[in-house]
Amino acid sequence: MTDHLLTEVRDDGVMVATLNRPETLNSLSGEMGTALIEAVKFASESDEVRAFVLTGAGRGFCSGADTRAMISRGSGEGGPTRHQRMDRRGGSFYLAEAMAECDVPIIGAINGAAAGGGFGIALCCDVRFVAESARMGTIFIQRGVAADYGMSYWLPRLLGPAKAFEVAYEGNMMQPDRLLELGLANRVYADEELMEATLAYAAKIAAGPPLAYTGLRRLLMRSDNMPMHDFLEYEWTVQQDILRTEDCAEGFRAFAERRTPNFTGH
Repeated sequence: MTDHLLTEVRDDGVMVATLNRPETLNSLSGEMGTALIEAVKFASESDEVRAFVLTGAGRGFCSGADTRAMISRGSGEGGPTRHQRMDRRGGSFYLAEAMAECDVPIIGAINGAAAGGGFGIALCCDVRFVAESARMGTIFIQRGVAADYGMSYWLPRLLGPAKAFEVAYEGNMMQPDRLLELGLANRVYADEELMEATLAYAAKIAAGPPLAYTGLRRLLMRSDNMPMHDFLEYEWTVQQDILRTEDCAEGFRAFAERRTPNFTGH
């Protein structure tokens, strides 16, 4: 176990994962990345978890790569293992993949700086709630590198190609009003209100029909990657599966009886 990531599964079905290296603005260590992958997979597979919230400890969300560790590797100290040298996919691949394939909604509570790889991780979240003091940006190009953690995959899908090129080429840290204008932030909250608002939103999802949320997330994740004919077939297949669930029957019963539905995940 590592203390670089703190996790909690709340009674309301919301799992909270907190990046926990506040002294480095939660820069990405190997232990943190591995723990986050494991946490996302646990959330995806556990019937106890219905929504996943990702945030950072202290005044940062995630400052990206641990540059001190990168420098030490470059000097021959604590270098990568043979397996790591031969693995062409790398840690950013596995984390971005795990977040994309997760079967519960992922909400990012961006409490501070999200830079470089931290920006990529924020983009992997389905919804991003941003604190007024937070800043987000690629900064990759300013360090002489391109992109990772899914940034170059998500930017054009969220912004369209022209704006994606602009944001990536400039590499600037963006303030909340700009993030909101671009659609990279869904909502902006005062710092002291961010977690309360995020947890309330996640709890509302957690009280909903988990199988329908899983089906909806799978559909939205694949909507850009399939021909329309194939996608419409897939959409109807997913919908048919959901229509056969007890939660679907409960939803219609509750509507007819004018009461709040009790979704059990069956």
